[in-house]
Amino acid sequence: MDKVITIYDAKTNLSKYIKQAKAGEPVYIGSYGEREVMLVAAKPQKATITFGTATGKIKCKDASSQAADVDIQEMFYGKDWDKS
Repeated sequence: MDKVITIYDAKTNLSKYIKQAKAGEPVYIGSYGEREVMLVAAKPQKATITFGTATGKIKCKDASSQAADVDIQEMFYGKDWDKS
């Protein structure tokens, strides 16, 4: 059976026990020699980013929104911009 450390010892030497857990060795914390909790290293999380989830799902049926695009273009480029 693995050694069980006290809560006081865990608080006093936390960095030591974290280093031990990161090395793959579980640390058991408890009282009176009985395990109450186990300190283990967390698995690294992989970030997932999904692009283009709305592709093909958003449709514009209102012609006024297309007219607004022309207005925006004119604000940036002036009245003489190429509309083709």
